[in-house]
Amino acid sequence: MEIDDVNMSGVHKNIEQDVVEQILSTLPPKTLMRFKCVSKRWYALITNPRFVAKHLSISKHNNRSTPSVLLKRLVHKDNNTDSETQAVFSLLKFRNNIDGGGEAHSFLSGVEDIDIPSSLSLKTGGSSLHIIGHCNEIICLVPAVSGEVILWNPAIHEFKPLPPQPYLPNSPEIIGTLPGWPKDVPYSIHREYMDSLGFGYDPRSDDYKVVNIGYPCLERSLDGYRINFPLKTAVYTLSTDSWREMKTFSLETQSTILFPDRFQMYFKGMCYWSGLELHKEVHLFDAMEEEFIRNIIILFDMGDEVFHDMLLPGSLSDPFEVSFNMRLLVWNESIALFGLESENSPYGVSFGIWVIDEFDGPKTPWTKHICFELNEKPLAFLNSDEILMEVIKDTSGRLFSYNLSTKTLKYLPIDSVQNDSAAVVYGNYSIVSILGGNKLENKDNSTNAGFSLFEYSFPPSRSMVDNEWHSYSVWAIPPDDVSLKIKKVMQALRLEFGGPEIEPHITVVGSIRMTQENALNEFRSLQSCVTSGYKAKVNQVVTRSFYYQCVLLVIDSSFSSDDESFELCGATGACGRCFGFHNSVRPHLSLLYGNLTEEERRKAKEKISILDKSITGMSFPITRLALHKIDYKDKTLKSWEKIAEYTLLYFD
Repeated sequence: MEIDDVNMSGVHKNIEQDVVEQILSTLPPKTLMRFKCVSKRWYALITNPRFVAKHLSISKHNNRSTPSVLLKRLVHKDNNTDSETQAVFSLLKFRNNIDGGGEAHSFLSGVEDIDIPSSLSLKTGGSSLHIIGHCNEIICLVPAVSGEVILWNPAIHEFKPLPPQPYLPNSPEIIGTLPGWPKDVPYSIHREYMDSLGFGYDPRSDDYKVVNIGYPCLERSLDGYRINFPLKTAVYTLSTDSWREMKTFSLETQSTILFPDRFQMYFKGMCYWSGLELHKEVHLFDAMEEEFIRNIIILFDMGDEVFHDMLLPGSLSDPFEVSFNMRLLVWNESIALFGLESENSPYGVSFGIWVIDEFDGPKTPWTKHICFELNEKPLAFLNSDEILMEVIKDTSGRLFSYNLSTKTLKYLPIDSVQNDSAAVVYGNYSIVSILGGNKLENKDNSTNAGFSLFEYSFPPSRSMVDNEWHSYSVWAIPPDDVSLKIKKVMQALRLEFGGPEIEPHITVVGSIRMTQENALNEFRSLQSCVTSGYKAKVNQVVTRSFYYQCVLLVIDSSFSSDDESFELCGATGACGRCFGFHNSVRPHLSLLYGNLTEEERRKAKEKISILDKSITGMSFPITRLALHKIDYKDKTLKSWEKIAEYTLLYFD
């Protein structure tokens, strides 16, 4: 009996502990922070990583019906409408409600201004803070002046300034070149324009990370080209409290770079930016207006630490379209894209919403769901039918909610919003510490930005964007004897420095994104535009820090009176225009692909002179153009294939 009594006592004790844990896991952070002082056992429980993850999961579920939005707004001092304004962070608390008119809108039940700790204000020098992103109720901030990155958990009053990162050097090409930028302030401080920060959670390593992407460094060549060099990127890891440099070869194609411009959100292990695809090299005559190729979405896998890119639907990919309100949000646990619907509304007075229902990599198709007649700034989904938006037609910064089902809007009775900061769907319930001690163990860590309170009540208008888009490139093929000569040099370089086997070619058009059928049709039409062969003359051997332009022969494309240069420029330009490019790729022939150091590239360049000095000044005819399907993620080139070719008429 005594043994049974002991066993029953242990069972009762375990049951009691389970009940206490279950009760505590439903309490708000403010209460739990006080309860840590009750006993050592409660302190150990509340700071236990398993409990932190359980509390976060329960809180997310319980707060779905009562969304709150954290944003920055301008309020008048001393409640006087004539007084000066100041920026404050406010938590807007909503309740689901049917108003007197019978239209479904969430009810604004309260506005709570969140105090910034005085120590944080001193740390930032009192400058305005900007919201970069959020994940698991942790918010990433950047002061307007100092540029220091700060992590903040308002629920438990923790903030953490991150250490300075040394991997994005200042660029003398950029400092002070735009109006209003102080010349004595490093360019890395101007994050809104110069650096693209991202913040999220890595479920593989159970850690939080900040990604900092610097602006591409520029160089002007002697023959009139501007070169956009690879982006500098640094990654901060919370567990080590340190930055490290990261290679960005996944942000380049054969002839372009992918530039993450504006951070949009974190969702299920991925960071998302709206971005641009730029030419690596563009002639200065075209640089101001022809440098941009297309708008894209750029993703960063927080676990693999690899960038991917995703095409946008329809005309949203055109960089010359007015798409300043393009926005990514989470809607019903799917990725939703807001963009100006120029097809139905050429003056930009309506929005289209496209959705990725099941994400399956960068080629996942967009489905068009709805178009509504508003040209305002979307901030966040309050529920599956309702969007919080900001008026941008004037400077009032007023907020309103828009119901997708009833197509009605309702203005909110609050002061204006400061439009330089993002809005965060925020529950104020996370006890995840950013100062260490309770790494999150829950592996299902999507942001709480989407809700499923209502079924989508009207059928979507399905307009699928073809998910079989590939990358294509047009190559000019040297004669067989020239190719053999070049291959010998390539092989010798490859034996010493590594890299894949390259078929000798001059890149004429790169980064063509379309279906194979369309690519073949355009290539067939090219045969009536470019019919005559032309000569290619090697100008010089150069090296680059790009993978696909590691060591290359630059082909003379100067705008001189030389007949050969004119013929080459004319043919190259015609090829680019045929595939929809405003300007052409700088003609080049790569001898080596690879991730070489500066010293290794210098040695490779010297080795070319030893192997075959004549290669640096040779001239040869171009009599064939070929269309190749390429996968620039495949650095081995094994998946690259030629799908069409035609012969040019050439008379020496």
